[in-house]
Amino acid sequence: MDSARERFGLLVRKYRLQAGMTQHELARAAVIAQSTVSELERGIKGTRREQVVRIDRALIAHDVLVNSWDTAFSPSGMNTYFRDVAEAEQVAVEIREYALGLVPGLFQVAEYARAVIQIGSPHASPDAIEQIVAARLKRQEILKRPHPPRVTVLLDETLLLRRFSDPGVMPAQITHLIKASHRPRITLQVVPMCTEGHAGLGGAFMLSSAPDRGTFAYVEGHKAGMSLKEPEIVASYDRTFAELRSAALPVPASRSLMEQIRGDSA
Repeated sequence: MDSARERFGLLVRKYRLQAGMTQHELARAAVIAQSTVSELERGIKGTRREQVVRIDRALIAHDVLVNSWDTAFSPSGMNTYFRDVAEAEQVAVEIREYALGLVPGLFQVAEYARAVIQIGSPHASPDAIEQIVAARLKRQEILKRPHPPRVTVLLDETLLLRRFSDPGVMPAQITHLIKASHRPRITLQVVPMCTEGHAGLGGAFMLSSAPDRGTFAYVEGHKAGMSLKEPEIVASYDRTFAELRSAALPVPASRSLMEQIRGDSA
């Protein structure tokens, strides 16, 4: 059985049960066959996007199902190894991330994402690059939901000092980060360069938590990434995140530092 179909089917079933609907009631509300709902929930058959849109509306899922389908099945240009993580983001209740080299994808503006992708994939066609940019921005829609996940991001100061050939990229990106830091359920803090030998020097990582999936850690390398679910490993990253947060500047001081860096780079 296709693992992506199976996970998506379980998600549909979860939202159907939360809505108190039978498969027959959902099929009638979404104007699809009951057999389609049954096969979809069991992960033995895929479906078209327009049907997912109708199912999402019938279950009042606030685009969770649509975004999950887009992440798993649309030709978005998203790396295959990252799809599990992007799917998990759609149902996460809490996301914690330490960023060392790059601004996290959930907070990248189009100009920044485009610049980073062009550097990492210098031989990609313009259409392919724009496809990846669009997929990255699509992921950010989870932050616009009525009940978005709680997100805490720790930014290593060094990534804010990066320069691109277009001098407008970094000021625009930092402005976006400052604005995002004022939004409810989002916490952005900067780990200053003067922090001596801190635990985050080993690399960036993300911790994602969801009611039905528990917490897992995600570590990304240059061309691949790993999802780590072993309890002892997750606990180790959890401790590292706590150490880094204790070293990070408070939110107001982090904003002030970002404003200062933006002024210097403008």
